[in-house]
Amino acid sequence: MPMNAAQLWRRVRQADKSAAVIVGMGNLVLCGLLLPMLIGGVLIFEATTQEQETTAQHLAAQVFGYWFAGGLMLFSMLRMTRTLFSHLATMLLPPVALILSVAFSM
Repeated sequence: MPMNAAQLWRRVRQADKSAAVIVGMGNLVLCGLLLPMLIGGVLIFEATTQEQETTAQHLAAQVFGYWFAGGLMLFSMLRMTRTLFSHLATMLLPPVALILSVAFSM
């Protein structure tokens, strides 16, 4: 039996809590995978030349930016506020914490 728009909207609203947790965990994994690309080589990714390192940094920045903007647009359009705030927090707080920890350790 086909679902009408009201039923679909109700399901999206009910899925907001569990989607927020899943999105938060996925974002943390993504940030953890992009970090080695940004710093130029740890365990998984190893740049041997300056050109490879620069290319990897640009690619990581593009992936981060597109993922961040795409999530903001998608969750805003679906009006999934918990998921939107989870996306914002898990995409912005880890890089800020890393920058502050490096800045204050010197």
